[in-house]
Amino acid sequence: MSEGLLHGRRIVTTRPDAGDLERRLEHHGATVVHVPLTNIVDVGVNTSVDEPIDWLVVTSANGARRSEPWASLASHRCAVGPSSAAVLGEVSGEIVDLVPENASGEDLVRSFPAAPSGGGHVVIVRGEQASGEVRTGIEQLGWRVTDVVTYRTQPIKVDQDTAEPAVTSDLVLLAASSAAAAWASICRTYGLSSPPVVVIGAPTARTAEHEALQVAAVAEPSTIDGLVSATLNYFN
Repeated sequence: MSEGLLHGRRIVTTRPDAGDLERRLEHHGATVVHVPLTNIVDVGVNTSVDEPIDWLVVTSANGARRSEPWASLASHRCAVGPSSAAVLGEVSGEIVDLVPENASGEDLVRSFPAAPSGGGHVVIVRGEQASGEVRTGIEQLGWRVTDVVTYRTQPIKVDQDTAEPAVTSDLVLLAASSAAAAWASICRTYGLSSPPVVVIGAPTARTAEHEALQVAAVAEPSTIDGLVSATLNYFN
């Protein structure tokens, strides 16, 4: 696609830190307005893991960053997507054995192996607000699961002087359900109408629709590549 396809477009990005997503949008000509909506806060781990770990599972890059010491103690490691897998491999110094084709909890469960005869033990490292979808699905495959909560996502206060110019943009990109909820809350607080939104996956789409945001596109796959492609396709 043309490098200038997004020329003249203003696009709001909302992840905690600007980086590759913003650079790639600017490469295609967009004016990027970065409005961080959430930040990540470590929480004290109060879960003990006293038995051998057959599989370590991370459902986000933030979980992967906080996966030690469990990741290096596990016989096998699984990450929800390529970004999480890259972080998990770097943190643990070990091979990531399983990454589903599509970066979603549903696909992770679909690709996860059934427990061996007699069962086995899986540790999931996750955030406080993560859904129970992955745990439930893995338990249904016969595994014993230990949840290790290592962080929480909390909204950042966005003032009206920042929000009002942002809503005049052409599109808002939302890379997590927590971001969708936070963005909708900001719009309600100041009585603003949101532009259409592009979301990173089905769970974020469901949250956005529940919050009455107009979902213009859902990224496929649920990655930065998918967000950029969905944005380009929306304007093409």
